[in-house]
Amino acid sequence: MTTSIFRKLLGALSLALATGSTLAAEPLQTIRVAGLRADSMIRLFHADKAGYLKQEGIKAEFIMLGSGPAVLSAVVSKSADIGFSAVVPGVFARANQQPIKMFMALATESGEVNHQGTWIAAKGSSPVRELKDLEGKTVAINASGALCELLMRDHLGKAGVAWDSVKKVVLPFPQMQAALETGNADAACMIEPYFAAARIAPNVKARSLAAGMIAGMDPKIQLAQDGIFVREDWGNTNKGALRKLVRAVGRATADFKSNPTLYRNQMIEEFKLKPEVANLIAIYFDFDEVVPKASNLDPLISAMQRHGLLSNSFKSSDLVMSLD
Repeated sequence: MTTSIFRKLLGALSLALATGSTLAAEPLQTIRVAGLRADSMIRLFHADKAGYLKQEGIKAEFIMLGSGPAVLSAVVSKSADIGFSAVVPGVFARANQQPIKMFMALATESGEVNHQGTWIAAKGSSPVRELKDLEGKTVAINASGALCELLMRDHLGKAGVAWDSVKKVVLPFPQMQAALETGNADAACMIEPYFAAARIAPNVKARSLAAGMIAGMDPKIQLAQDGIFVREDWGNTNKGALRKLVRAVGRATADFKSNPTLYRNQMIEEFKLKPEVANLIAIYFDFDEVVPKASNLDPLISAMQRHGLLSNSFKSSDLVMSLD
């Protein structure tokens, strides 16, 4: 065989191998993720930055919105494939015949001490010292038909303050601190890291009037706070991709469970927090399995039914999607 023929054969073989390699490599599946700038989203961000999503064949495109209802609207309208939200808007959407299902849970609350991640907060110098002082005052919530409305309704109701007796303003979570500082709100619904930042802010020094999504939570019962939702038809068609997402977020969860400092460092990076603020952030949830349990939704659904926000026929199993 002449040298020239050998080189041609070698070149053809190299081209075939290169082409075969290119054809064998599957492209990443792009998944549009709508979400909020909230603490639980850190698991998704970490799964992305650590390469866990890419290793599962997924490329995430994050779309940040201002409220849970806005997130779920994006999912229903197909502007996003999946969305992170508190559970309450998901329940509302499903109860109103929207094709929404929950396939991942990220945070839970209970009645245990320091096991809450939602608060009704007031300015430290405010004359409002307890919930009953809010009658006739202004409260800030992040959206109607969302977590904050239920939280306010339940705690105020238990304190004997009628929902119609308070004025409401709707603000994104990042603006709650400013509303307390300027007096535009006498109390605000807060989550992390905004509550930690408001506690340390010298012109606010926020304090808690109440904690938890519902009043008088049982310490023995886990209550789902937020999770990841999908349009039902898209989810049924892409269950393989959803299982990959669950695995990737599960790896991020395991990282945080073994090293809680990593979680705080990720919060510092993502939210541009000062270390002293990050050190105040409550790690109120356990870094456990992310598969949702219908039983963890029941206390929340019961509270919504108690306030007339939901019909008594709604069942938690209506919302949860199985990936089996």
